[in-house]
Amino acid sequence: MDLPARAHLYAFVHPVCWPWLWFQLWRLGAWIQSNKRDVLFRVDRYGNLYVDFISDAPRDPSRYTYEAPSVPAWAAPGLASDMPETLAATARPVRPGAVLPLRELHLISAPDVPDTS
Repeated sequence: MDLPARAHLYAFVHPVCWPWLWFQLWRLGAWIQSNKRDVLFRVDRYGNLYVDFISDAPRDPSRYTYEAPSVPAWAAPGLASDMPETLAATARPVRPGAVLPLRELHLISAPDVPDTS
């Protein structure tokens, strides 16, 4: 861990505790380099480090395998739809609200809430 990047930590810690802070940062830097993981930490006024979060372990790139689908989506668009084919044949478009006659609007409104006071 380089000093200019961590200068704000030294400004926060009391100067008597700087050697302890340096040692804690050195240990944390060695751990980060050996494990290849990042950490989110905080420092108190006495130079103690508290690790709050640790990143996930790096993944092995050789474990990722991509299996292409047997049928591309553009070859059979019916396979890409979430609607069943039997329902798609009988489905009809919904009428927009502006087309509904005014006498049917009372069916859409919510029922009255009973007065419980």
